[in-house]
Amino acid sequence: MNREDRERLERRKRMLAREQGNVPIPQPAQNPQPAQRQTKRKNGTAQQSTAGKSSSEPVGVQTENPKIRSISEELRRRQRRRTALLVGAVVVLAAALALASGVLSTSIAMLGDLTDSVYLAFNRAGGGWPASTGIRTPLQVEELAGGFVELDGEDVAVYSAYGAKVRAFQPGYARPALAVGNTRFAVYNRAGSELTVQSRTRQLYAKNFSSPIMLCAMSDNGTLAVVTESDRYAAEVNIYDPAFRDTPYVWKITQEDGTPIAMDFAPDNRRFAAGTVAAKDGQLCTNVRFMSLSSDTAGSVYQADTGSMVLKLEWLSSGRLLAVFDTYITVLDTTSAAEVSRYDYGGSTLQSVSTCGKATALLLAVRGGNTLVTLNEKLTPLAMIPAGLAEKVTCTATEVYLLTDSGVESYAFDGVQNWSVDLGTRPQAVIEASHTLVFTPGQANILTGN
Repeated sequence: MNREDRERLERRKRMLAREQGNVPIPQPAQNPQPAQRQTKRKNGTAQQSTAGKSSSEPVGVQTENPKIRSISEELRRRQRRRTALLVGAVVVLAAALALASGVLSTSIAMLGDLTDSVYLAFNRAGGGWPASTGIRTPLQVEELAGGFVELDGEDVAVYSAYGAKVRAFQPGYARPALAVGNTRFAVYNRAGSELTVQSRTRQLYAKNFSSPIMLCAMSDNGTLAVVTESDRYAAEVNIYDPAFRDTPYVWKITQEDGTPIAMDFAPDNRRFAAGTVAAKDGQLCTNVRFMSLSSDTAGSVYQADTGSMVLKLEWLSSGRLLAVFDTYITVLDTTSAAEVSRYDYGGSTLQSVSTCGKATALLLAVRGGNTLVTLNEKLTPLAMIPAGLAEKVTCTATEVYLLTDSGVESYAFDGVQNWSVDLGTRPQAVIEASHTLVFTPGQANILTGN
């Protein structure tokens, strides 16, 4: 009997044993195949020998324990949950700190201003220069984020940096006035107790005060200072953050301190200067006070010359403030309130003043006509130019503009005339926006020497 017959007989015996319920005893193969798989146990993991396997089969592959796999996935899930909880806690804590410090409200305001800028950049319908404003006798014209806001006795008109009319409205105030920041402004009633805070595209807030409003000032980030009358004090100053929350910074000013008539915010939006006036011994006394929103105590105080009245305050930098009085102009150190430099008018009357960067231009009225005086950052005279019957002066970083009865004259700060243009009508204002703009009755146009 050959080998094949013997194997066939063995298979029949095994099949017959299974049918009868008997387990056959395996017989050792006489000639085992060299590629027969052998199973080994190592560290509780089954491994197969690689003998006789094809090159496509993985070599040395270990079968992973399902219990170990499930435990590892659970640990990873727990780690992810802990990480998410930690990140969430950090975000909540940062938001709480930001809200407490006012940073969050500033960020929200900046986001709204950015949205306005994007909207206006894509909506320029009817834009271009000259722009027809319809306001013939403006009370105020102010730069607003590259465009401008213009106010007369009844209307407020807002224009974008592209010469397109954004909107116009009537506040309905008897004596309206503007306080302008970088991208928003307040319209307030100097004969009443109402004000509104406006962005370029919409009204943001409205508020009524229990006492009449005397003065408003706005910082670049939208922080608003409101000076009102007071029954017990000379005045009361309420300063609201950009979100206009109901818990403002409050400064109650005594009769001895005087009444604020000029205010300006520092570049950090956290400090401000206030020019106050009071009558003492029959004389006018003016002080400039430096205040901080992070402190309830008064800061340093500058006492002006007796009889001089403050007209304008402007922060030149974090450490310097320009104070304009009716008899002289001075630069003050904002820490010590000491005079850094000074220029006296010499008996002349101040007609107009403009400051840009490190330079200042004064229009002084003297006998026989007006005089244009240009000053450097130390208030040292650079030039003195006869100005005839000019009524206003505006300066930019490189030029000085004199507004005459029918046109505009341009000068360098060293007194050299650049050009002169005849507008055929009296110019009302010149401002530095996205372009240098000149305003005439009902119209705004780019100012050029052509």
